Amino acid sequence: MELKTLNLKDKQFTCGGRTFFVEDSLSFNRYRELQRLSIEFGFSRTFIDLFKDVQKCYDLMQTSKNYADVSVTLYNILAGVGQIEEKDPAALRLCALFINEKDEDTTVVDEKKIKEKIDCWSKELEVSPFFHLAASLVDGWMPAYRLITRNTLKKESEKE
Repeated sequence: MELKTLNLKDKQFTCGGRTFFVEDSLSFNRYRELQRLSIEFGFSRTFIDLFKDVQKCYDLMQTSKNYADVSVTLYNILAGVGQIEEKDPAALRLCALFINEKDEDTTVVDEKKIKEKIDCWSKELEVSPFFHLAASLVDGWMPAYRLITRNTLKKESEKE
């Protein structure tokens, strides 16, 4: 079965016989959840913080060889990454806050409903549009992603 690719700019789509609407705004409760998920999306911290922590580890290993500080920093990064496996990906959960069915109560955050929506989407739809929507919702994620990608590509080209 070939997965469908959506254009979320169309503001509505059908999946699993259900019609979903892409909203431009959130209730206060869902905004609070957006703030929490935004951090989770960035590995339980912002991507800039994650990048800085990895850079800090690298610098400590190159200069002071302060293994205790490196160990604590790496432990914190691992703890954040480990939380990702406990739930559906934060990116999809972020999208579920903005993508709703007609009679859905958008004033509440319903984890069961979020899981139902994600399960429905996963059977028919390609994930890229959801990932792009989530990345656009998390302030600072795209610049950090570009920075990490640019630095990685630069180091790879230097190796060649």
